[in-house]
Amino acid sequence: AGVSMIIRDFRKSDLEDVIECTMKSFADEFEIMGFDPDVWRKMVRRRFAITGRVLFGLFRLLDREPIKFFVADVDGRVVGTTMLNRRRNSCYISTVMVRPDFRRKGIAASLLKTAIDYAQKRELPKAILQVSSTNDAAKPLYRKLGFEKFEETLYFTADVDSLLGSERAEGVQVRDFEKPDEDAVYELIKRSRDQKSLEVYNFQKKDLRTSFWNRMARMASVKKIVAVKDEKIVGYASVSCTSKKEAGRVTSLDVSPEMTSKGIEEELLWAGASYAKSFGSKTVLVIVPLRNEELVERLEGLGLRKQIVMEGMLLQ
Repeated sequence: AGVSMIIRDFRKSDLEDVIECTMKSFADEFEIMGFDPDVWRKMVRRRFAITGRVLFGLFRLLDREPIKFFVADVDGRVVGTTMLNRRRNSCYISTVMVRPDFRRKGIAASLLKTAIDYAQKRELPKAILQVSSTNDAAKPLYRKLGFEKFEETLYFTADVDSLLGSERAEGVQVRDFEKPDEDAVYELIKRSRDQKSLEVYNFQKKDLRTSFWNRMARMASVKKIVAVKDEKIVGYASVSCTSKKEAGRVTSLDVSPEMTSKGIEEELLWAGASYAKSFGSKTVLVIVPLRNEELVERLEGLGLRKQIVMEGMLLQ
């Protein structure tokens, strides 16, 4: 049977309910990635401080809110949430969660329909979300609403210190990404990533820059690095850290197709692990395409542990 529920915008007073809901909904994932509720508390404080309120007020007036956060409210208590990130012509549904004791009551479906309706009213032609391949409760709902799988990514983890002892590739320099590198890195990514994924995400050169919203929210400390051999950029990685209690995330690991298996990936990982360690993270999370079997095998050889497979799903 359904429950008496309303879907509404997130309020500052919802924060502790949302944190509790998050911890109960994603307990397995947080064992892998870590979870620091203080990161959420800081982000919400910034959002509702004077600058945040003014900026979001302007975004709302222009109907250009970069983030929309809906909650499912049952008798004044938050029992589920979904968050949307808007980027150009796409809406990224980054969380759909319902407290375990309120599942199978239609709450997830209501949250998703609200999110999709919000995107459609703003004429955003694409909605994208990620779901664990083992989440057999959620996937049928997503498919019923019209989502189709377009990619699979594998999450690896490793202790930072275990990666720092890897062998070095000869003649390769790893340094910070700089603005003049944009053209070369953009071309490298276009050649190294799956074309379908590039098309779905509508990847553009300006995506290599930190967005205005991320700069304002200061959600993560991001390090972008390039690998150079014979004065040519042959690899690129992006590492983000949010808290010492959470894993540092290597979210991009791109290498020129002709330079794969020559130690470039290991060099980038070494640099990423070094940055995570300097930030204070004890664990590093590495996200790679499942289809790249050779890279998957090599990461396992370095001692990284396979954790979960995530499926990217698209509604258009």
